[in-house]
Amino acid sequence: MRRVLLVVLLLAALGGAAFAYEKNHQVAGPLTGENVGSGIADRRPIAVTIDNYLSARPQTGLQDASLVFETLAEGGITRFQAVYLEHDAATVGPVRSTRLYFNHWADGLHAIFGHDGGNVDALRELPTLTGVFNVDADRVNGPFWRVTTRVAPYNEYTSTARLREYADQHGADMTGSGMSFPHKGDALPFQRPKTSYIHVQFSYADFNVVWQYNPASNDYLRFMGGAAHKDAVTGQQLTAKNVIVLFTDESPSYDPYTPGAIHMRTEGTGKAIVYDDGGSKNATWSKPNVGDGLQILDSSGKQIALNKGNTWIEVVPTGNQVSVSSSM
Repeated sequence: MRRVLLVVLLLAALGGAAFAYEKNHQVAGPLTGENVGSGIADRRPIAVTIDNYLSARPQTGLQDASLVFETLAEGGITRFQAVYLEHDAATVGPVRSTRLYFNHWADGLHAIFGHDGGNVDALRELPTLTGVFNVDADRVNGPFWRVTTRVAPYNEYTSTARLREYADQHGADMTGSGMSFPHKGDALPFQRPKTSYIHVQFSYADFNVVWQYNPASNDYLRFMGGAAHKDAVTGQQLTAKNVIVLFTDESPSYDPYTPGAIHMRTEGTGKAIVYDDGGSKNATWSKPNVGDGLQILDSSGKQIALNKGNTWIEVVPTGNQVSVSSSM
């Protein structure tokens, strides 16, 4: 009897060790390509809508995101959708409201989606999107909190841990990303060009963006409104390993509570430019349906391999100026 018990305990221990090995086995993360435990790589992404009005700056947690979408909301103001998979963030925000196009990117990601309300059409659509687990601060309190050091509505925050915990406790599927990118190694130091600057026009000066290529680290330093864009907690300037510009159609969108509401087309295809290693590649973005993940394709229709690390996707109206220069 004692021998049988010992065998059972040994098998249980070996099973636990195998599970721990499998969970911690290093694999490439779907969005960054960085080596992470397989349990992390397999988890469901979190997407959070983050404000970029002047009173919302500086934001917290953008540097921890695997992927950041930046685009217009209304009145020339831009807004972010930060996506967390390979890394977590103890504080994310300020959290703001969603739009149809943020819904569509979240749906294609199969994301746990944190936001605070949204335009009427976006809120009506969310329950119909099977790829989104909706966590709306207008309806639930647990994952969100407000600080007293900023005025409302620019004072609401969340964390990836709170959003995951809430989703898990309320029956959400906790695994699987709806999209992924292929990745490659960085260009070797002797292959990298000198410093250059990517200029992205969104509207007016406070919301226009510059990315400065740094050949030493082979990444891009972010400037916004003519100043270094920094994290509120760390004070460090935001960086990206890859910057992708998507050109799409902007159109008016009626909302009774949002004067000047707009819509940015997210489905179909359009022109794109990939910036990495100090250079650029012409590309096409593709997202056939609302629930499909975004892909960045070369001229032969294959996904373009990105550098390992975080990616910012700048979604600008067709006709807006995007250029590269040797100075700010």
